[in-house]
Amino acid sequence: MSIESTVQIESTDDPLRPAAAGVRRRGHGAGTWRQFWLLLIAMAVIFYVVPDPSLKIAMLIYGLWAVSLNLLVGYGGLVSFGHALPFGFGAYAAGLLLTESTESTWAAWAVAAVSMGLLSTFVGAVCLRRTEVYFSMLTLAFAQLGFFIALQWRSVTGGDDGLSSIPSSTLALPWGSIRMSSIGEPDSFFFVTAAVVAVVFAALILFTDSPMGRVLEAIRESEERARGCGYNTRAIQLITFALSGTVAGLAGGMYAMLNNFVGLTPYFILSGTVLIMTILGGRGSLFGPFIGAAVYLGLEHELSQRYSSWQLIVGAIFVVCVLAFPQGLWGIVAGSGDRRGLLDLVRFRR
Repeated sequence: MSIESTVQIESTDDPLRPAAAGVRRRGHGAGTWRQFWLLLIAMAVIFYVVPDPSLKIAMLIYGLWAVSLNLLVGYGGLVSFGHALPFGFGAYAAGLLLTESTESTWAAWAVAAVSMGLLSTFVGAVCLRRTEVYFSMLTLAFAQLGFFIALQWRSVTGGDDGLSSIPSSTLALPWGSIRMSSIGEPDSFFFVTAAVVAVVFAALILFTDSPMGRVLEAIRESEERARGCGYNTRAIQLITFALSGTVAGLAGGMYAMLNNFVGLTPYFILSGTVLIMTILGGRGSLFGPFIGAAVYLGLEHELSQRYSSWQLIVGAIFVVCVLAFPQGLWGIVAGSGDRRGLLDLVRFRR
């Protein structure tokens, strides 16, 4: 049985048990939690295999960001071209707090996550008034608007120069404190980041396996049918959009702590990059985008040191993976439908 999620809405005569009673899903429950253990294994592999401390921490953060996008793309069928907005503004929020107010890691995380949850609620309320390509274009427009706000609001964001010299934060724990420095204490930074990623990943598993998560997948398959069953589809999509933005904001805040810098260039041009990571890893699971982020960053790191036109090579690899493995890298692990894609590619070449 495939681990990939599928949703089917069956009719029911009981109006008190609409689509949830007819949502049959493969690969959830124990199968979904199996992905959690795979995540822990993947993080252990990254820690021992990747030599660059900053790179392996970035893999975790980008993986979390890609997972948050897949909540929209893979589970909700909502393709966002503006997911850099909560990521970038979350980084600004954390950076400003650490620079101007406090060195508390908890406070920086909370401000980045909560503020981007509120912002995403507003953005989602506007964008979800349209569907399909119009929704995607609205998310892109909001990302561009955020870029120009950050560019012009120099007194707060620093404009082109960005926020530099962000102090390292301190994570207060019952048994002591940890200095969040990727240079001074990279291993501690990695383990704290890994713990946050694991906790958030587990929370997203609970959400996708909840009745609301199942209805979200039902909406992805047929919004009209789910609405006809009595569900407020817009409210569920808005909650998902806000949750996705909250996680992306948290990832952005963690990335600001990693670099001790927040600027326009590394953030607001990354909406396409994180979408590539999501598709490369596979939209059919939460774990797939995490794989995609790690593989993409690994390729970028290795190829950029050897070739000046490394983007061309990465692009070609992405095209081949999409043609050969329609379900992404996760489809290879789960064994779902990729053999047919590879055979189709061979026939095309012939």
